[in-house]
Amino acid sequence: IVISSVSLTEKVTKYCEEDGVWYMHPESNISWSNYTMCNAFTPEKMQSAYILYYLAIVGHSMSMVTLVISLAIFMLVRSLNCQRVTLHKNMFLTYVLNSIIIIIHLVEVVPNGELVKRDPPMCKILHFFHQYMMSCNYFWMLCEGLYLHTLIVVSVFAEGQRLWWYYLLGWGLPLLPSTAHAIARALLFNDNCWLSVDTNLLYIIHGPVMGALVLNFFFLLNIIRVLVKKIKESQEDSYMYLKAVRATLILVPLLGVQFVILPWRPSHPVLGKIYDFVMHSLIHFQGFFVAVIYCFCNHEGGEVISMKGAEVIPMEGGEVISMKGAEVIAVQGAAEVIAVEGAEVVAMEIIEQESSA
Repeated sequence: IVISSVSLTEKVTKYCEEDGVWYMHPESNISWSNYTMCNAFTPEKMQSAYILYYLAIVGHSMSMVTLVISLAIFMLVRSLNCQRVTLHKNMFLTYVLNSIIIIIHLVEVVPNGELVKRDPPMCKILHFFHQYMMSCNYFWMLCEGLYLHTLIVVSVFAEGQRLWWYYLLGWGLPLLPSTAHAIARALLFNDNCWLSVDTNLLYIIHGPVMGALVLNFFFLLNIIRVLVKKIKESQEDSYMYLKAVRATLILVPLLGVQFVILPWRPSHPVLGKIYDFVMHSLIHFQGFFVAVIYCFCNHEGGEVISMKGAEVIPMEGGEVISMKGAEVIAVQGAAEVIAVEGAEVVAMEIIEQESSA
């Protein structure tokens, strides 16, 4: 038997039953030798693992830096104090905390065999907070989708929503699956540092997360349906609604629906590697993409950055406006909305027009 791409340093196992007969594979019904470890750590697989490992560290580091800057802008600039930005701030905070925990886990736990062997309690506590913050991250994506869906689809006058429901959904609800997973893991699959992914108990976490992503996917489709319907009803405002539909598609990284669109890994080796690289890039750099799109490329946030530190800005007609730090934004009157701002800004213009009609 010739087996390609194996590690010669690992061992093959073959199990002898109590009656002296070799273990029979249930599918082939013939004696079975386990070559799993020989294929698990081949040079090719180790190279791919290292690429994904450093991709995760770089992605979460970049996400953390850009998100902290975005949070500073949102919190320091008083004119950005609204419900929409409040939701952004909470979701950005989950990204930051999740990135910090993941980097600690990847740097201090994963490569540290001695630590994993000792299995200290802090190791499992870190795992619990990792699962909790990951769940919070996706549930705050759901909060963003629910808020926008309520604003555009349910009622155009629902801008002043009660945010405590969103705090309960985003920070409170993830505690239930995270706690249930930790208890079940301690009782039923208590491996060292809870590093193993070879357990169905992870569905306690992944089930609610997938539910939140599927809900956001339907929110996105329904928002696009409503905007397309408005395009057909009002030819005069069709250009604005087209911009709204185009901008709504930019909500994909904010709502995390790319994970619903591409849920399964291809079995083909090359396609599988491409899938791994693309999905890991989307996961680890998602905070970076969200910060860039919804702060730095956003009309409001972009003006804060461009005006930071400026003291005098020339205006049309020879007028000047005095500035101090990042306190003043939106010096233009009714600035033209660009698609990259995201559907929520375009939707606000639509709401204002309809409410005044």
